[in-house]
Amino acid sequence: MPAQKKRFQGVYPAFYACYDPQGAVDPAASRRLARWLVERGVDGLYLTGSSGDSIFQTAAERKKIVEAVIEEVGHRVPIIVHAGAPTTLESTELAAHASQAGADAIAAISNVYYQLPESCIESHWLQMIEAAELPFFIYNIPSTTGYRLSLKLFRKMAARASVIGIKNSSDSCADITRWRQNSSDDFVIFNGADEQYLAGRVLGSNGGIGGTYACMPELFVALEQAFQSGDLPAAMLWQERINRVITDLTRFSQTTVVSAAKAVLQARGVDTGGVRAPMVRVAADDPEIIRIAHRIEGWL
Repeated sequence: MPAQKKRFQGVYPAFYACYDPQGAVDPAASRRLARWLVERGVDGLYLTGSSGDSIFQTAAERKKIVEAVIEEVGHRVPIIVHAGAPTTLESTELAAHASQAGADAIAAISNVYYQLPESCIESHWLQMIEAAELPFFIYNIPSTTGYRLSLKLFRKMAARASVIGIKNSSDSCADITRWRQNSSDDFVIFNGADEQYLAGRVLGSNGGIGGTYACMPELFVALEQAFQSGDLPAAMLWQERINRVITDLTRFSQTTVVSAAKAVLQARGVDTGGVRAPMVRVAADDPEIIRIAHRIEGWL
């Protein structure tokens, strides 16, 4: 297996932002969450992404999270830092900081709010790569950026030695096949659709990065282990259980899935301190949240 695939594969929880009672970023809680996830067998961590409230945070806050987690985890697992921000100036600053802090790779969305031409997106990414001098992952998430990565730009980016992979969070797993057919054997593909983790693996992804992983990491680890051992029926059972949890989380329509997932995590004993406005916190003592937490624990 090529070196990159050995290093970047399997289960990478999208790390949740941790806050103190006053709503400030809490480095100590970030360290506790990182330690808890690594102890449960995850293969790596993905910091300051969509599930980590990155768009709602300042650059200084994002740097605190990165520093705290890397100080706690060290090189026990690979760390990918999402450095995408609304401006290229801030994105390059965050990319350079990730390198200085000891991250293993960086990733970035295309842009937010403005629908920019691909030449701008390409330039944005290339300036981040130059600033960090780290392996780079494209982050394709059309549902939030409004931009769907074209095959033309994908091929241009994938041809660069520094661009080693993609986190694909488009609706269809068919995109995984497209990226695999148009990249080298060493190119890393992370599936970003939590409810399609197994489908992504079957179609050629190297693993997944997802927003619900952190409230039930053991379930995703068990799914990955079953897949790697060739036990497809067991892998399907774990995916079915995961999808039951995700369906339950989506019933909290007044807020986001991440808000509900963080409440489940708190009910399991790991308090991340809620969410940042305009998101709305879900109470950990909500009977439905407790039921979800008990269901997860019962499967372990």
